[in-house]
This record gives sequence, C-alpha cells and structure tokens, in this order.
Amino acid sequence: MKEISKGDVFTLPAKNVTQEMINHYADAAEDHNPLHIDPEFAKTTRYGGTIAHGMLSVAFIQELMIHTFGRDWLTSGVIETSFMAPVYPGDTITTEAKVMKAEPVEGEENKLQVRMQVLCLNGKQEKLIKGTTEVTVS
Repeated sequence: MKEISKGDVFTLPAKNVTQEMINHYADAAEDHNPLHIDPEFAKTTRYGGTIAHGMLSVAFIQELMIHTFGRDWLTSGVIETSFMAPVYPGDTITTEAKVMKAEPVEGEENKLQVRMQVLCLNGKQEKLIKGTTEVTVS
C-alpha cells in the first residue's frame, strides 16, 4: 500500500493554458460555445475575452489524481469541485492536492481511504477551482 499521511501535498508541474488548448478541448468535448472559441464574441461578454471550459481545468485535477493514485483513482475516485474564477488563455495553472484524511478502511486493513482538498491556482495565486476528492488506495 502507498504511504500517505494527513498533510501530504501533491502537485503537477504548472500548465500554460493557450487558446489552441481551449480550441482542442472544444473539439474533443463538442462544445463550441463562442465564449470559449470566438475572441470577438467573447470580448463583448463580462469576461472580456475567451475563457477555458470549466471541465478543462477539472481535467488538470483528474491528471494529478491519476498520476498520484493510478488505477485506484480510476476505480474508486470521486471528485467534487466549485468554480471560483475563469481560466484565460495565457494563464499558468498550478494544481495541488492536500491530504485531509488518510484512514484504514474498516475491515480491509490493506486499504486506505484518502480525502484531499484540491485547488487550481493561477500565476497570481488566485483560486480558480476548489474541491475535494476521495479515493480508496490499495
């Protein structure tokens, strides 16, 4: 079983969000909302320009969880998130997870229930996404 303790912090290398990345995500998700892909339209909105799809940012959290927990995340992971602020092309996003709880699963001494606080931050250290994850680690 992987060694995990309350207070452990896991991170991903920073990601630079580009308009090209947003456009590729729009194609993959079949979500071509002009807020995400049309700079001229997006200038007329309260955001003043295009923004990334919320789920593109959540994908960074998913990547961190898969990198940290592998198959355990894929088979038992649960994520809850809140969107705090938009992600713009040109933002550099840092994704981090802090262990809030790591306890043995009752009746299964070789498994650990892990609850984490997760955040996506921009270069100004503003919270863009916050949330929690839970995973059973074998």
